[in-house]
Amino acid sequence: MDCVDTHHRAFRARFYFFLRFYLHKQRWLHRLVLVLRAYIVLGPFRKYLVRYYQKFGHNDPLKLEHDPLLPEVDTEQIVHRINEMGYAQVGNIPEEYVTQILDYCALHKQIQYWNPHTHCEAVDRICRNAKIVEIARQYLGAEPILWLTLLRWSFPFSDNRAGFYPATYRSPTEHQVYTFHYDIIDFKSLTLFVYLTDIDSDSGAHSIIEGTHNNKGLKNINNLTLAEKVAQEKFGGRIKVIVGKKGTAFFEETSTYHRVEVCKRRRLILSIDYVLQRKAPPVRPTMETYRNANAYQVLQA
Repeated sequence: MDCVDTHHRAFRARFYFFLRFYLHKQRWLHRLVLVLRAYIVLGPFRKYLVRYYQKFGHNDPLKLEHDPLLPEVDTEQIVHRINEMGYAQVGNIPEEYVTQILDYCALHKQIQYWNPHTHCEAVDRICRNAKIVEIARQYLGAEPILWLTLLRWSFPFSDNRAGFYPATYRSPTEHQVYTFHYDIIDFKSLTLFVYLTDIDSDSGAHSIIEGTHNNKGLKNINNLTLAEKVAQEKFGGRIKVIVGKKGTAFFEETSTYHRVEVCKRRRLILSIDYVLQRKAPPVRPTMETYRNANAYQVLQA
């Protein structure tokens, strides 16, 4: 039985990622699928589906860590700000956690780490921290599902010596990350981002357009991305750039329009996704380390 389950999971993973890569090669089909999914997930029935899963989801509770990771954070204030603005900064993750994650990256020498919480204790403790989970629980209105964790290096355009396009390494990528876009993770979701290198406007800072996570009309849903000129004209002062030292942490509902500022220096970021009802994606096939060894040489150069 275990052998059958293993083969089933392996087949599901291969099919899942084959389909993703195929759709990304068929640009028109990929956009059509994204728009249709956006209408379903973020469209006029969103609030009713959210209420349904809040009431009937019955997700298994996460096993919690009770370390005082963010002792000064007021959970209700953070949840209120996320509801209002689509994001909220929560302070800094302790240096010991950052150091453990950096040591983990130095040991394994990859550009992208898929679900590092399964191997890195510090990431696992962060994503199961009682206060962080409680913020996700209150925002989602239900027990959160830990959907995905991701550690990812980003690079300047000039760092192309490994023969790939490193600045947007997220295989496969749905959007040009330097363009304002929104993500379609679930009917309601919440992502914790943690900077693991010092981030300013020259090193891939995260930008967000406040308040664009709620009440998307059909026209906005169709605009998966926003050109810089359109974003400035339409939203102006609502565009916020999040900078900070390594350890800086913030929550975001990624159906909010957001982007990465042009990356002139290398950066490392951790993202942790909590969702209302979506099943976690399958474990990536071994191809996930594609070119990682050569690419890491660029990182160290």
